[in-house]
Amino acid sequence: MTLGRFISWAILVLVAIVTLFPFYWMVMTAIMPTDAILSRNPSLLPDLSRVSFAAFAEVFRARPFLSWTINSLIVSLGSSAISLVLATLAGYSLSRFASRPQQALGASLLISKLIPATLILIPLFIIYNNIGLFDTYIGLILANMTVGIPLATWLMKGFFDRIPRELEQAAMIDGATQLQALRIVILPLTKPGLAASGVYLILTSWSEFIFARTLISSPAKQVLTVGMQSFVGEQSVDWQLLMAAGTLSVVPAIILFVLLEPFLVSGMTKGALSAS
Repeated sequence: MTLGRFISWAILVLVAIVTLFPFYWMVMTAIMPTDAILSRNPSLLPDLSRVSFAAFAEVFRARPFLSWTINSLIVSLGSSAISLVLATLAGYSLSRFASRPQQALGASLLISKLIPATLILIPLFIIYNNIGLFDTYIGLILANMTVGIPLATWLMKGFFDRIPRELEQAAMIDGATQLQALRIVILPLTKPGLAASGVYLILTSWSEFIFARTLISSPAKQVLTVGMQSFVGEQSVDWQLLMAAGTLSVVPAIILFVLLEPFLVSGMTKGALSAS
């Protein structure tokens, strides 16, 4: 192994350790007694004689954790599916129809990302109260869509830009409409983009807190991020249960990443590009 390759591997290992350490410590806090974690000199390695997984079972017993998870899945999958469809169509439009009004509209989407969610929270709260969307899954799904669609649109535009227009033009010459060419020819070539945008949209919605905390009032409709707040009391924090709940909450995200990882590999369009 050359020196340059060794340094590259060393940097990658260091970055991986720094990145994964918060997750490691979250699991450590969940399986170790709180006094061991909050001591002045906590051990970086678990004391196997004191390891206990009781906190994971206690999370389900003490709180409606399963209900929170189901609510989060409903909101995340609902907002992600609708957002992905809209972002795909918007990204395709920005890529193929580069008129000035459309480019200005596309730029406005990016600018909207600069607006903090707290600024649109009060208008949404007033509107939802007037039209009956407050404390509903639909209202929360629509609110989450305002966060995810702008960046997902530009992600999809980037993937559409890499696909030669000649491919869809050839399909249209064969009699397909533009929407049929998009569905049959173009979308299969943008699987990495769809997977990347889908993961981004789901994770954004899954971890969202401000909208869920404000626009949902019924305990039965609380999502994970809001429900886990109940482990934080006025005088103390139940760190073990909070970290156990946090560990369980990332499991769906890990499963999603594992399932979509093959589609995230870039270069799936290379064949089509080279064929052109």
